Amino acid sequence: MSSEARQSSPEALEPVRLAMLNVLGREGAVLNPRLHERLMYLHDAHALWYARSDVVATLCKLHGEAHAVSKVHEITPLFRGLLPKSLTETARMQRA
Repeated sequence: MSSEARQSSPEALEPVRLAMLNVLGREGAVLNPRLHERLMYLHDAHALWYARSDVVATLCKLHGEAHAVSKVHEITPLFRGLLPKSLTETARMQRA
């Protein structure tokens, strides 16, 4: 399956979406219900990728920056094959 076809596949996005919702958690959904709703309905990998910053911002309010960045970094590998490698590699290098 080509990368472009996989990007638009709901089956390929669902593990990413579920992981992001899990990281956001119940507290994050209560604090930022609009983000929770967006995560439920974003339809492509790029949109989910860029929503990570909003997840970090919400988690920062709940748990602090170090925890927020760590939790979102844990889901980054789920984007492999859904986005250009250069995008996910940049996030990995920033963490190192």
